[in-house]
Amino acid sequence: MKKLTDKELSIMNVLWDNGALPMRDILERLPEPQPHFNTLATFVRRLENSGMISHRELGTRFFLYEAAVTRDKYAEQLNKESVSRFFGGSYMEFISCLVQQQEVSIDELKELINMIEQSK
Repeated sequence: MKKLTDKELSIMNVLWDNGALPMRDILERLPEPQPHFNTLATFVRRLENSGMISHRELGTRFFLYEAAVTRDKYAEQLNKESVSRFFGGSYMEFISCLVQQQEVSIDELKELINMIEQSK
């Protein structure tokens, strides 16, 4: 799965948040500055070619576009790649780094341990 650019991620967020939409509705929901319609169409085509978006035709030249990959699945893949790339695949090293940088508190770690124990 490819890593999304900021513009591609904006488009995916619109689809993840709203479900299937025609191109004009995607454009209306994008943050400012909104791209030109043709630019958006190019991004959507690229996302579709990469398997991130799919479309269905509802009428002549009327298409609905929707996310083909869930937000959770994309985040999961991105996390796996980051841990593999920067921490040699070790989630322990990743979490240790977060703790050292004070990004995760002890209470959050305890909550994480409880989640793990409950999922067993």
